[in-house]
Amino acid sequence: MPANSYTYPPERLLTGANLGNWELFLKLTSVSDVGGLWSAVDNQIYCGRWVTTFSVERERATALETTHAPAYQDTTYRCAGLNIRKLAFLPVRDDLLQIMHMPIAFENPTDKTVVVTVVCDVHFPAFVWPGMYKVPEMAQRNKRVAHREIDGVIVSATVGNDKEVRVFGADAEPASTNLTDRGFQRSYRVDVPARGKSMLEISMSFSHRGHDDAVKTYRLAPRAAEALSQTEAAYERVHRNGVVRTPEATINRGFDWAKINTVRVEHRFPSGFGFTNDPSQDIVVTRDVAWFVTGSDYITPDFSRGMLDLVAAFGIEPGGKITEFINACADPPTRSDYDLNINDDTPLIIGAVHHHFAVTRDRSALDRAWPMTRNALEWILAQMIDGLVFADSRESNVWGISGWRNIIPQGQISGWVTEINAECAYALRLGAQLARLMGAEADAERYAQASDALKDAINTKLVSEKTGLYLLNIDPEGEKHHDLTGDQIFPVLFGVADDQHRRKVLDLLYTPEFWTQFGVRTVGKHQDEYDPDYGIQLLGGVWPNLTAWVGFGGRYYSPRRLASALRNIWRISEVDNPRAYYNVVPGLFPERLSGDSFKSRGMAMSPWMPPTYLWTVYEGLLGFEPTIEGLRINPHVPPDWSWVGARDVPIMGGRLSMFYHRRRLHVNMAVMSRSKIDVYDEDVSRFIECDAPFSVALRQGKRAAIFIGTAAAGSFTVKIMPPLTSSEETHRINLPEGGSKALSLRIAGRASIEELAAR
Repeated sequence: MPANSYTYPPERLLTGANLGNWELFLKLTSVSDVGGLWSAVDNQIYCGRWVTTFSVERERATALETTHAPAYQDTTYRCAGLNIRKLAFLPVRDDLLQIMHMPIAFENPTDKTVVVTVVCDVHFPAFVWPGMYKVPEMAQRNKRVAHREIDGVIVSATVGNDKEVRVFGADAEPASTNLTDRGFQRSYRVDVPARGKSMLEISMSFSHRGHDDAVKTYRLAPRAAEALSQTEAAYERVHRNGVVRTPEATINRGFDWAKINTVRVEHRFPSGFGFTNDPSQDIVVTRDVAWFVTGSDYITPDFSRGMLDLVAAFGIEPGGKITEFINACADPPTRSDYDLNINDDTPLIIGAVHHHFAVTRDRSALDRAWPMTRNALEWILAQMIDGLVFADSRESNVWGISGWRNIIPQGQISGWVTEINAECAYALRLGAQLARLMGAEADAERYAQASDALKDAINTKLVSEKTGLYLLNIDPEGEKHHDLTGDQIFPVLFGVADDQHRRKVLDLLYTPEFWTQFGVRTVGKHQDEYDPDYGIQLLGGVWPNLTAWVGFGGRYYSPRRLASALRNIWRISEVDNPRAYYNVVPGLFPERLSGDSFKSRGMAMSPWMPPTYLWTVYEGLLGFEPTIEGLRINPHVPPDWSWVGARDVPIMGGRLSMFYHRRRLHVNMAVMSRSKIDVYDEDVSRFIECDAPFSVALRQGKRAAIFIGTAAAGSFTVKIMPPLTSSEETHRINLPEGGSKALSLRIAGRASIEELAAR
């Protein structure tokens, strides 16, 4: 079983995992059956339900345990003495992605041969499962199919669209087949020898290009074992890329699963790279793209670049405003801005462009994004009235809310909105830096002055005389709204609040009115408009991304609260009985929770929360501050932590490894820091082997530092190999919970380590 995995009895799970690759997205049930399979290539649901059951004579197999692993989900069964393991996964590799595998393993510990009947009940139209969060559109639910049986496989094409094809088959002869215009039922009989094992490999391929292409994918795809090995290797590469470890095991697990789930939702649409905020659909929301980039820049920077290219190509409204969303499967892609004159998408995309360049140093990507960025900055300046950015909508819901909480039924947050103004001050400040880099000095000065003026106006005109905190907004009629909501964090988050207001805001959001064991409420519990469940949980429910913003916003003020925010976000993903919290799946970040019962009320897997979690760890705990001038690192760790560490993080055109130990920073790259700092020449971790949860070796000239850290107490072995030593050395080190150890050694001989390594 993989190290990063969770195993639960199916009765404690309402639903199963979500798996994805560039072209497919798969929803599973609690017993590893298919609950929906969608294609990012054409925005179509290809399979609504695929249930696989087992029986021996008249005895039905009983599901015992379901395991959630990075590359797959599986469920074990017991029947007539047989042990059965049903595994479901999507391949993660460069090609032949339009296929799903379901290998089934049978083990017979008895002294006689057992014949097991396997029944696959496949329903192609989209299916409404009990408790399903998102009901598929009727066009998907009304699909009908026509079948052909060819060489042992079933080829099923959608009636009215014969290019939309599925191919189903197995490595065994079917015992029976029953076809309908909705799907089919096919059974197999598998002989499992006494004291022996048997396998049945079932696969289903898909294509929007017709029969020949679907059959080709099915025939050319490797066997399930090889495909699974490729997929596990792909997730292992994700695991090794941008490693972070802390003394807190819960945060480490949340971080690892954040990387896993970030890549699961990265898709290649016909118009370019993107992800959807509500699978299964082709809607790419540009606000979410901006937040996604801040995390994916550290593990999949090429994907970040592709998303920004998508927005630059298809997400710009006349005048330079950034649109709300793009339909990425439409030809050509369509977009919508809900008729808002200003939204949060516009300033956030400017921030994402700045972030991507600051992290990657990809000048060509910046050159492509600069025209979009410059026009967006000009659009912001054109929306100023009385020194503040003004949202002129008088409508409600998505047409009347210009910020992130834009799906409150009948809600309106427009006029002079504090969130929007804080984001625009931030965007203008970063835009000035980009303009200077692009050689537009006059524009740079203009943007910088506008940012400073806007910041002053926010702290003068958008502060409540009743609460001493920030107004939610001044509406288009001039009425001030003094609501105490989680939106107070935005002036803090975007560098607008002064020290006094920053402390007031954080002190409020840290109180039990907002702060809970699973995250931060969107509206204070004692506010008149508080409702823990109404309005998509935006009037008092818990949204994990808000929790991350609050934790990050207080990183200087309270690193302890930052760590607590990260812990609380992931806590619900490891509860003993997920079903008690409704739509919670181990290993996934839920979208939103009730502010009272904390039951999951949205998607089992939030597509945007994983990269937000990564950003909170990298730039919060580790204190990465990527800037135009270079990288600053100022870790924000709780006082009872003695260390944090990272290894092989793609940043600044190189690979960064570091450890922060007893308030001293050790790093293999020239960075700026307020801490005492040792800069090393290179990461030489390839010359050590260590079984501790975290280890790194850094070389500076003829000196090397070896660091190991752990969350759990234990005894660990460190093996140091040439050329770091003249001969192999082994050290045994005992560490307490959250402990660490730094070793220093002189490199043997006169030759450089590069020469020794070459030999």
